[in-house]
Formats: sequence, C-alpha cells, structure tokens
Amino acid sequence: MKAELDRYDWAALRCAGGHSAAHLPGDFLLLAAAKRRDDAWALGLENHLMIQSFPQEPAVPAVSVLMAALTQELSVGARTEILDLLLRLIHNDDEDVSEACQQAAGQGLWLFYAEIAAARGPDTVAYACDILKLLESDRTRLSDYGASGRFDTLCRRPRA
Repeated sequence: MKAELDRYDWAALRCAGGHSAAHLPGDFLLLAAAKRRDDAWALGLENHLMIQSFPQEPAVPAVSVLMAALTQELSVGARTEILDLLLRLIHNDDEDVSEACQQAAGQGLWLFYAEIAAARGPDTVAYACDILKLLESDRTRLSDYGASGRFDTLCRRPRA
C-alpha cells in the first residue's frame, strides 16, 4: 500500500473540499490501521474523494491504493470500509471517472473473489459481491461460481 501511495503526486490533486489532496496518504494509512469500522468511517475519506456521488481528482489513484490495501492484514472494520469506498468509486455518477475506476479495480478482480471466499463478515462479502457484479466481464465465470453453491449462498446475505 505504501508503495502505491508513493506513486502519486497527491499535492497536485484537489480533493472534494477544493484543497490539496496531500493529506490523503496519511488518511489512507489511518484507514488501513483502523480497528473498527466506526474508526475507519470517522476519517471521512469519502468526503475527500467524492462530492455526493461525483468523484473528484484523487478518485482513480484512490482505487489503486484501496486495492493495494486489500492485500494487507486489515481489521474487518477497515476492510469493510475499504470495500464500501471501492464500490462507491466504481459505481458513481461520472461515467468517465467511473469507467477509469472500474478499470483500476478490475486489475485486481481476484481480490474480490478472495474476499467472498474468506467470508470475514456479511458486509465484506456483500460489498465484494456487489463489486464483482459490476466488474466481472466473464459472466460465465460469475455464473459458474454462483452455481458452485457456497459463493451464491454468501452473496445473497444482506448487509448487517
């Protein structure tokens, strides 16, 4: 995650408040370190990445950072908030940015299958399922996994 954060000139990007996004790397690290979802949510990252459902300049790099975070050991709360943020970033009201975010997230498609298989919690599974339904271009694979039983059962659980 740190290596992915270092790839971008955050100070050159404007967050939703119109200010420099230079603070975002520290916020992402705090998000990854959060022990509970309430702590992760309290950081208010979505308020810096989006204005309502419209993504701002740091949205696409944020997707790459959030994807990198999913490869780390995280609390269920942090993981849930990351998946929620990813879903918002890849499914938003700006078609061009949404497509760019989807392309960035699509490069790590197997992370979402792994989230479902790990079944860390109903919310992590539900968000991963929702993301896969948006990103997976191989509908046969998605259907095959659904037909396997466990995957389909997990994806039908409502969020808590």
